[in-house]
Amino acid sequence: MSFLEERRTSSARPSAQPDNPAAARESDGVVRVLVVDDDPAMCKLLRVMLEPKGFSVQEVCSGARALVVTKRELPDVVLLDIIMPDIDGFDVCRELKLDATTKDIPIIFITAKIGHEHLERGMSLGAQGYITKPFRPEVLIEKLCEVTGKGTRAS
Repeated sequence: MSFLEERRTSSARPSAQPDNPAAARESDGVVRVLVVDDDPAMCKLLRVMLEPKGFSVQEVCSGARALVVTKRELPDVVLLDIIMPDIDGFDVCRELKLDATTKDIPIIFITAKIGHEHLERGMSLGAQGYITKPFRPEVLIEKLCEVTGKGTRAS
């Protein structure tokens, strides 16, 4: 279910601007996570890991879709793979950080790229985190809570 569909199905919830994703995000307290990875298995793994902890997860499978969906939905945080077939994660991060509407959305890279130069590049582009695959779920949950300033529903 997309963030937009979630807003439509919960129209009973009062909101000053129901068509404004940011207003909906602030009013419901749920941390909305956009997962950007071209590997469907990784997307599913992240969804299964995060939803029981109270996060709302939306998945996209390309850098181009990530740019469109991020600008439209304004998620609380983006989990971003680097290696993708169209636009790599570094370029997605750069574009999001240059856009006035998305520049403050935290980005956490989740990637198989383990070199120090990749970490430095990601952080220099404005990412708030860099987690290498494979990773422990608690490391990701902790980082999500840190960058969003919110806790989880379950422990």
